Amino acid sequence: MGSRIQNTINVNSSLAANALHRARSVAKPISAVSSAGNVSFQGASQLSKQGWFLLRKLSHNMKNVTEMTNAYIAAIGTGIIAPFVILASPGKGDKEDKDKKKFQALRQPLSAALALIFQAPATYAINNGIDYLAYKKKIKAFSEKGFGNLIPDIKYLKKHVNSEEITQWDAMFDQVINGTSLKQELENRIIKEYREVGLTVSPEKLAKRVAKERKSFLMEKIANAKHAELVEAKINELRKLKPVIKDTDLVTESYKQLAIQRNNAAYNEIEKNIGLTLKDKIARLMGFSTKKLKELEVKQNEFATEKGLEILKKSNRQVFKKSYARLKQYIENQEVVSQKMFSNKKFWISLLVNLFMVTASCYALNWAHPRLKEVWDKYKNKNAQQNNELKVEVK
Repeated sequence: MGSRIQNTINVNSSLAANALHRARSVAKPISAVSSAGNVSFQGASQLSKQGWFLLRKLSHNMKNVTEMTNAYIAAIGTGIIAPFVILASPGKGDKEDKDKKKFQALRQPLSAALALIFQAPATYAINNGIDYLAYKKKIKAFSEKGFGNLIPDIKYLKKHVNSEEITQWDAMFDQVINGTSLKQELENRIIKEYREVGLTVSPEKLAKRVAKERKSFLMEKIANAKHAELVEAKINELRKLKPVIKDTDLVTESYKQLAIQRNNAAYNEIEKNIGLTLKDKIARLMGFSTKKLKELEVKQNEFATEKGLEILKKSNRQVFKKSYARLKQYIENQEVVSQKMFSNKKFWISLLVNLFMVTASCYALNWAHPRLKEVWDKYKNKNAQQNNELKVEVK
């Protein structure tokens, strides 16, 4: 039995090592920071550098904010911050005004608690439910024409990393593969963060950061390795589903945006030639579409694709030589588009559910409000009676 368990561990470790090797083969190497990046901070004080570093960290963390985090932030704002704002706001200053403010301030935590009770579970259930239907059940409503089922994104894959996988990869943390180890890779990433703002990190602080971020970093690497495997599977799937990949299919959004920047005048000229009316402009502003707006979108997309293809051919010629490279580039392009459409669908479904939950929480608040008012009035009357009794005793 012991030898069987050991053989299983060895096989799993071998699979993890192979996954790590594959993940590294497709991952972009960490490049050295250019001297130009440091020059802009040479005249800055140590304090301003630290401030900029913290701001960058905050900005990075905010990218990973979920709908649940937003719900918690809203609850904190309503339940804790709002009461202080209400109490500090100017008013008449008499006893009646103060009592009114106190009750309004007391009402805010109740409102926040009810909103959180109704909306947080719904938001959590909806987001996880939609991910389950799209990635596990693979229902057609979330698949894209010509691409098929969605590839789970890194955030989803990271959430579903299990402890056994972390243990296997953690055992390889100091192991050197392809000239570097996972530990060195994490250290390089942290050092780069500091260098980008002209700071250095001490060995002690670096060791603490590595220890703190080790698990999250491993989860990210595991998720990336799984994603690389899914891309390989999608390549094999698309060989049959879409055997011919056109050159225009390879133009990613980043190349389109670069083409628009370089040909901005010509790109804007297309809109002038379409001749949008005030009605079209108002519709676009409100997020709606019209016949002319659809025509404009098609023509501008064709222009951006054509110019983007020219840039792509100059910078990435190998993509056009081998069918594997063409498929991989196409998948990377379609994955961005598909995930964007998936996020939009998830947003609207979540919004509709949350609108229902807001109605439910408002109903609950309307039910609780008079009962809170009754308790508040009893409390005030009791205090008033006690004050009157004290006055009588003093006399």
